Amino acid sequence: MNDIRQDNLLFKIFPIFTHPYILIMRLDRPIGFILLFYPICFSIVAFSDLNLKIVTLLIIFFIGSIVMRSAGCIINDLLDRDIDNKVQRTQTRPLVSNALSIKNSIICLFVLLSIGLYVLLQLNLPSIILALVIVPLVFLYPLAKRYFFLPQFVLAFTYNWGCLIGWSSLESPSRFTEILLLFFSLVLWTITYDTVYATQDEDDDKKLSLNSSALLFGKHKMVILNFLIVLMYSLLMLFGKNLGFNFLFFIFLTLQLILNLTDLNYIWKNDPLKSGSYFKRNNYYGIFLLLSIIIGSHFNV
Repeated sequence: MNDIRQDNLLFKIFPIFTHPYILIMRLDRPIGFILLFYPICFSIVAFSDLNLKIVTLLIIFFIGSIVMRSAGCIINDLLDRDIDNKVQRTQTRPLVSNALSIKNSIICLFVLLSIGLYVLLQLNLPSIILALVIVPLVFLYPLAKRYFFLPQFVLAFTYNWGCLIGWSSLESPSRFTEILLLFFSLVLWTITYDTVYATQDEDDDKKLSLNSSALLFGKHKMVILNFLIVLMYSLLMLFGKNLGFNFLFFIFLTLQLILNLTDLNYIWKNDPLKSGSYFKRNNYYGIFLLLSIIIGSHFNV
């Protein structure tokens, strides 16, 4: 069981020798860098008006999201080689299948980090400092599943740090407590969807004595995930209230809460075979939330 699709358009466009690089950077699965980009978008559109400067800033962050997510995937695969060859879902990864050498993967990582540094230097100093602060966790996350009881929290903290960087890039236009509400709500979002994603690896994780929130939550998983979703949307509503968003934001958010709970309880239903599909559907939740923030903050109704 893996989610690699050889009929992906990228594999048809680019020559065969590039395919291992596409795979190790997960470019064939854009959901990863999209979910990394959303938190930045949320903070920027919530605290600014749409203009050419903001569009340019979003483009910079979008490129950065692709580059750093790709780099993170390579770091993960380098550190997890001994695990990936024992997990059914990851046995086809380039380093495990010897489709790509360690040397070439490190060179690719160096190139990506160089591009990431160039992108980072386009931001203001507070944003650069915030970005550098989170770099150690990018390298440490792959080890979290071995030594930390809740690795999804480390991922969530790292993945949504861009929310703070986006806010900082606007010269911190609000109180820190307000952006923290958004940040922690998104941390809960990531813990939820990555717990669902981790459910498909539960058997392998048990055999290898690895940690995950899916294993930690155990038989209480559905109750905890429902609670996390409700808490996430509650924090988002408080965030919108503090910023004076209009009533449409709260209507759309309530609708999304209902959809999310329905998806979790009546479509996914704790089925490991449906975990990948649920994970991918979070792209739609991200789009809906982005539109809700735009409508709530920019439309006078």
